[in-house]
Amino acid sequence: MMEGRVYMITGSTDGIGKHTALQLAHAGATVLIHGRNKQRGEDVIKQIKDETKNNNVRLFISDLSTLDGIRKLAEDVKKSEGSIDVLINNAGVFLKKRSETTDGLETTFAVNVAAPFLLTYLLLDLLHAGNKPRLIITSSISQTNDINIADLQSCNGYRDGHGAYDLSKTIDLMMALEMSDKFNDAGIMVNSLDPGTVETKMLSEGWSCPGIPVDKADNTFLLATDAKYDNVTGKYFVDNVATEISNVCKDIKLRQEIWKKLEDITGVKY
Repeated sequence: MMEGRVYMITGSTDGIGKHTALQLAHAGATVLIHGRNKQRGEDVIKQIKDETKNNNVRLFISDLSTLDGIRKLAEDVKKSEGSIDVLINNAGVFLKKRSETTDGLETTFAVNVAAPFLLTYLLLDLLHAGNKPRLIITSSISQTNDINIADLQSCNGYRDGHGAYDLSKTIDLMMALEMSDKFNDAGIMVNSLDPGTVETKMLSEGWSCPGIPVDKADNTFLLATDAKYDNVTGKYFVDNVATEISNVCKDIKLRQEIWKKLEDITGVKY
């Protein structure tokens, strides 16, 4: 069913992204793998091809913590592909200590928020050319109901990193809701999800709770592939169920203010 369809997954050399890529390759799809480390990426590509016997798996290496790295990734993908049917913005970080990128952005915000915002913009033409295109932005049940729009870079009270992470995942959902409204006329279905509490490096680093095995983390794969989502947009899924969003995410004025800040930060205007 998925033969000929092109799926791109950021952050797919490990964890949920890698598992999703394996599932897609098993199903016969063309899979665009993204990672930061070339050797690790090549190892993953070999593993996926060996396990699935699917040679339509391609690797793209780039650092999404920098705006130049995001632009490089988009340029490389555009040189390689004529269309993308599903773009899965999966890459994310959790950092206990605050740091800044070369662009002067707090690193969690840069990878979790600025990267999907800018990458989606740069790859919109490929999504427009896709067949029943879908865009997925990974959020989390770890969200906040309190956003200080004057401190999106978590300069104050960073503490153990949870505040910055929760903020980033809340903005991810708000971003998906805005994109759903903007892209609806173009036929691009935009949704967000909590991928599940999964035994990943991130879970181990930031939370002391158990999770399901990575090879059982199917939520992202299902949202990306199941035909029942062909005409579903503007939803947030938890355990594959469309779930009520928080009050802060319903604040349209705040969403638009954050959107404008993201345009200013990334230098693009949708």
